[in-house]
Amino acid sequence: MEVITLQQFGEQRFLDELKIFEQQNYTGDVRNRDWFSRIPEIYKTRFIEWFFLVDNNILTAFATIQEFYPGCFRLLTRTYYNPEYRRSHLYYDKVAKTPAMHLIEAQEKYLSNYKTVFISMQDLKRRPALDRVRRKLGENWKMYPNMIQTCNEDNANCWQSAIYLGEPIELPSISISDWDLMSKK
Repeated sequence: MEVITLQQFGEQRFLDELKIFEQQNYTGDVRNRDWFSRIPEIYKTRFIEWFFLVDNNILTAFATIQEFYPGCFRLLTRTYYNPEYRRSHLYYDKVAKTPAMHLIEAQEKYLSNYKTVFISMQDLKRRPALDRVRRKLGENWKMYPNMIQTCNEDNANCWQSAIYLGEPIELPSISISDWDLMSKK
């Protein structure tokens, strides 16, 4: 497996792959289905660089880096696994090097100068998975104690759990108990 950038992968190929994933209408894509039509509109303007994990030139996964403020970057933004490469059993992320781990390594290497890098996930139910990623990445990564706001919409999905490396994240945050109340409205 190899991680390559958008220039190496090809912009047209990326756009074509998005169309294929949208047409497949995979049931596991319910949460991300709107990405396939939205990403072509914003992929050049909102993100620092796109990364693609390929296996014998077959797209396995992709993700990008998003800058939130000077020196603060979110890794694994818009992460998507090709449905043919998704995990098939519960221990996959505990025993194998996941596509996300390949992408994180390349993204962190790409960002040689940062104050903070973070990875976030929607919903409290995914916090244990995020903590497993944190443990795999090493003791310098920390779990942010609150939910951070990752978009400007009035939506519970904009408040996410996060792990970070470097300086603490300087984004609006709310306690987990406050988020829990808000998410039930």
